[in-house]
Amino acid sequence: MKKILKYLVPAALALLAAAACEDHRSDYMEEFQTMVYFRNGGEQSLTLFRTGENGRYAIPVCKSGRNLEGVTSALIMPFDPSQMTIYNIKYETDFDLIPSSCYRFVDASGTPLADQSKVELNFAASDAFQVVYLEVHTNAVSALQELNPDLNYVMAFELYSPGKVSNEINCIVLNPAVEIPKLSLLSPGVETHQYTGASQMSETYRNTVSLNMEENEWNFTCTLEVMDEDWLEMYNNANGTSFELLPEGLYDLPVSELSFPKGVTEVPFDVTITREGMQMLREYALPVRIVACSKDEFEIEDGSDVYLLNVRLDPDQVTLTEDMISVSHNQSGDGTGAPALVDGDITTYWHSPWSAAHEGDPTYGVYVDIALKTPLKAIVLRYCTRSQNGNGIPREVVIGVSDDGQTWTALDDLATEEMQTAGTANWVTLPPVSHTSTFRYVRLGIVVSAAGDLRGNNTNWTSLSELELFGTDI
Repeated sequence: MKKILKYLVPAALALLAAAACEDHRSDYMEEFQTMVYFRNGGEQSLTLFRTGENGRYAIPVCKSGRNLEGVTSALIMPFDPSQMTIYNIKYETDFDLIPSSCYRFVDASGTPLADQSKVELNFAASDAFQVVYLEVHTNAVSALQELNPDLNYVMAFELYSPGKVSNEINCIVLNPAVEIPKLSLLSPGVETHQYTGASQMSETYRNTVSLNMEENEWNFTCTLEVMDEDWLEMYNNANGTSFELLPEGLYDLPVSELSFPKGVTEVPFDVTITREGMQMLREYALPVRIVACSKDEFEIEDGSDVYLLNVRLDPDQVTLTEDMISVSHNQSGDGTGAPALVDGDITTYWHSPWSAAHEGDPTYGVYVDIALKTPLKAIVLRYCTRSQNGNGIPREVVIGVSDDGQTWTALDDLATEEMQTAGTANWVTLPPVSHTSTFRYVRLGIVVSAAGDLRGNNTNWTSLSELELFGTDI
């Protein structure tokens, strides 16, 4: 409506000012006859992919106006340097023309037009638009831009017609950006999953390899590879992590080569992880990387080429009750005995003898036994030191297991840094220990405390406030 008023208002003024009866309305209606224009006129960004082939760009020219069934013609011509200079002055731009040797006009089948200096279009009554095709020599444009990185290169064209051409969209300026086709993961980087005994034995995770193009004109493949320990060590050093490689047999990558048919830009792949055989609380990682592409011109995007599955088996907490706990030694009148270890109160405690010499077990010293209600195969023990006094804090322990409570197997002798530096009312988590088969009894043997060695005949002592157990049966 605004555009119509633009012309109707001057027409009305002219009629009022005229002294004669001559009708001048036809002078203003010519502009509402058949008109041509660039549908995507003005400055346009043009993304070109360096694939070894030339790029193709379609330039639609439309017909409009009051008489849509009119017959007209149009002519498209590249800017010459003087036109580019005028354009830059008018619009305060700093464009430089790309040489005509870097592009050419072609027909719909890709055949170059005989006359490259212009393109002639003839609109029949039924034509609403016609398309001019521009074939761009991508490698040549890329080389030009690399040679003169400070220049802002464009391809510019103007539209002419013996009829009316829109003054607003009578030119098109194409600003090309050359990109290299790249493959990348839709979800790169670390993806963390934690399992417990309640988790499914196997879990499948999906990721996708993507091509950064709107259209894929080729059939090609890319290769996935599980990286080795050396690669993971370099990754850990660079990222401050401490992952260890997930052992073979605990994962399955069914497809290591992904096929991209023509027209497809995204292809998914699956990785299946099994928790059976995992050791508890180990930070496992499975790094899957895009390592190759069958199309040489394509690149693999650095930083988005690795999918690192971080998986960990967390033990379930075992609820400990008084009837499950027994101790080898107890000091009468100091502490509240074995029940204090499972009462949830760190101010109560169990204390071993100190008032007279006693005989400690040669392997386990002074110990706490746990009778399990269901068998386990791997465990993590956690204890809290006495809150009132630190002179009996454990400094070295031995973990043992048994299936009958009579015959014991010592699994580990532990003296961790956390144990050595623990103070009063401190929680200490021992490293995971596991056995080749399930067991029904657990023994926490304290062989050295802050008071001294507890094995054999001695007068040394130890104490604890709380005891917790975590475990799994796999």
